[in-house]
Amino acid sequence: MSLKINKNAAKKGFLIFITPILVAVMQCNKAKNCENVQCTEEYRSIMLHIQYPDGHPVSLDSNKVFWVSENRYLIKQNYNSSYIIVDDGMKKELQNKKEVMRFIGYMEDKIVCERDVLVGADCCHVDYYGTEPLTQTIQY
Repeated sequence: MSLKINKNAAKKGFLIFITPILVAVMQCNKAKNCENVQCTEEYRSIMLHIQYPDGHPVSLDSNKVFWVSENRYLIKQNYNSSYIIVDDGMKKELQNKKEVMRFIGYMEDKIVCERDVLVGADCCHVDYYGTEPLTQTIQY
């Protein structure tokens, strides 16, 4: 038994197969531009949790977050032993980027914690792109 392939039918089949893929790619490109994207109403933050070796939380005297590529400091609020690196208020600045934010924590005017955190944002929220847990243990 011999199977003959009609070239026109093969082309038509290929177009039927590839068209949905092209449409999906075009929609994906629109999403990167954030046109007509539906976002959740939640407000997200990327936070670094500081703790002692025994797991108890650390309350730093002060801290700074330095945006490395922009060569500037960010002003962020703190919550006990959880320190905000970035939040959704920066999503437009971080959209479709991966940026290093350097967290520096102080106790008694000495640096007790220094850590780089890789962050970015999609159309809706900031994201953490690092591989290490967002918990830092300090010896003090």
